[in-house]
Amino acid sequence: MLFSRLLLKILLALQGVYSVFSDLSEIWRSYPFREIIERARKGVDAIYPEETLKPSIMLLKGANIYKQATRYATLDELLLLPPGFTPLRLKKMAELLREPIFSDVDLRHRVGGFNASMPVMVASMGSVQVANKISLDISRGAARVGVPLGVGENVATTWGYSRRIKSGQPCFKERVMTYLENLDGDVGGVTIQQSVEDAYNELWNKVYSDPDIEPYIQKGLVGFEIKVGQGSKPGLGGEVRLSRKEAERLRDKYHFSGDPAGSSVERHSAPGTYVPEILRGMVRLMRNNYPRCRVWVKLGPFRDLPQILEVLVSEGVDAVWIDGKEGGTGMSPLASMRHLGLPLVAAICSISEWLKSGDGSTSILVSGRLYDGGHLIKTLCLGLDGVALGRPVAVAGWVAGDRGVENYLRTVEVEAKMLVSALGKYSVQELSREDLCSLDRDIAERLGLRYIYS
Repeated sequence: MLFSRLLLKILLALQGVYSVFSDLSEIWRSYPFREIIERARKGVDAIYPEETLKPSIMLLKGANIYKQATRYATLDELLLLPPGFTPLRLKKMAELLREPIFSDVDLRHRVGGFNASMPVMVASMGSVQVANKISLDISRGAARVGVPLGVGENVATTWGYSRRIKSGQPCFKERVMTYLENLDGDVGGVTIQQSVEDAYNELWNKVYSDPDIEPYIQKGLVGFEIKVGQGSKPGLGGEVRLSRKEAERLRDKYHFSGDPAGSSVERHSAPGTYVPEILRGMVRLMRNNYPRCRVWVKLGPFRDLPQILEVLVSEGVDAVWIDGKEGGTGMSPLASMRHLGLPLVAAICSISEWLKSGDGSTSILVSGRLYDGGHLIKTLCLGLDGVALGRPVAVAGWVAGDRGVENYLRTVEVEAKMLVSALGKYSVQELSREDLCSLDRDIAERLGLRYIYS
């Protein structure tokens, strides 16, 4: 009896200790103690994800949205609905004089004034070292597949226009010419972003008057891209952590958060200032000064997307691509990833009525955590003109060079053809909202889709 009482007291004591530690553990999980401690220890460095200091990990995690994606709906909330009756398959069979298969699907599409082998572009990647280092592999792979390529802001200003400033980092012109020289015919095209700092150096003027690029401008294979925003940090400019030597070289062109004499420092680009009149003026200026180049505009997940689209479409831009909150980045503050912008599905909902009534004169693309053929086909069914892929292409380039980029893009192509064929259709122009349903009733209503349980 004495032993039993002693054992009971020990168990009760242990239960009390467990309860205390359990409560402490729950408090630790439910309150951001770790983050506050990091802020206290590291200061401003702590407002960025730790991965920004480790380039290889940063590339894989991008904007670190995987933990946050469950907070809101993604395109995975939509399902493709193949029918049993397939009259378009019968039509294709009569055309081919045989039973069609998925490889008969035609993915070719006109994207932002460019002919593309499929409705995909490689998203504009800027001057972040980890992406710039593999930029030539990305250029070669994208060119061989025949999809448009974006060259992001700050590349020429940071790494040089026509010659390398740092031996291991390609310069701007290398990226552009490597892509253009690997194109097969007139399929593909390159778009070039210009930041505020690039504009000081007259980047677009240099490109437009460059004799090496001139033949491709004549062929209609070059476009200029206005960057109004990006997904993971709408309303903010480009940010990169630079070494002391690089910061000293660029201190007259960019804003730095600290003294460039430090061991490393964040470089901040100006975000640009826009009102409808300024944006209209920029587009008209581009049309006037660079009449042979396509005009592209990149938007972040802003609350006034319909109004911005109205301005851009009325001015006849060739393409607009909208980057959802999930969009990756080289370096972005934790606060912007958590608190700024619309998730991609919400952004698409906000322009849904426009997509239904648009005349197709301006290509509308989207980006933000998209990486396979299913994501591509779902966007096309919604009336969009394609997707921009960034982080997946960069990862493929690091894993296996230009062949890895090509292999990855080919997997998207094959998946897309399989899914279109399963829908009983053989051209991307035949896709429509009838091919989609939604797992969420509210999203179904906003996008004009069938609710899965209706």
